[in-house]
Amino acid sequence: MTGRLITLEGIDGSGKSTALPHIARRIAERQPKRKIVLTAEPTSGEVGRILRKGLKEASGDEQASPAMCMNELFLFMADHAEHLDRIVLPSLKDGAMVLSDRYADSTAAYQGVTLQGILPHPVFWIQEVFRPWNVVPDMTLLFLLDPELALKRLGSRPGKEKFERLEFLRSVEENFRSITSAEPERFVMIDAAQDEEAVARDAARAVLELLAR
Repeated sequence: MTGRLITLEGIDGSGKSTALPHIARRIAERQPKRKIVLTAEPTSGEVGRILRKGLKEASGDEQASPAMCMNELFLFMADHAEHLDRIVLPSLKDGAMVLSDRYADSTAAYQGVTLQGILPHPVFWIQEVFRPWNVVPDMTLLFLLDPELALKRLGSRPGKEKFERLEFLRSVEENFRSITSAEPERFVMIDAAQDEEAVARDAARAVLELLAR
């Protein structure tokens, strides 16, 4: 079987992480011989652990210096590079279906907000750095949800990460839509305001349609 890379993107609280195992289960039911690899960014690797720790410890209220904003960007890029080398590329070579909860688009969308005013056209700048060495997904599912509803969902979770602020998430959502408009053939929009089962069903259907081509 040919390896496939499917990525799940969207703002915090949009339900990607919840939908991921449901999608995998539905694919396994239809294609029992297909190897499925579930992964995520930030990863569980050394750089990914540093990023996860930093996201939980930072409140998001403090203004980071331009140097530290660039530091965070390059950490996300380093984690992505390790992700490709350690998980994505070997799995694709093995013919697996790789499902990733966040990928390079999240770095462009989120850090594109953080680096506003520091870099010219930050989303484009980040994408250009990725372009020579990144693996482009076969399909990206973009989970669309109003940021206010997303924050309500996040309010029921323990702890809070620094990106979980309304205006920030609105800007991230705009960046995701901008990225999508530049590559419409890669993206499938998922209405994440639906109930959990409906979201998983729509996402799985899109992936299965790709596999049937």
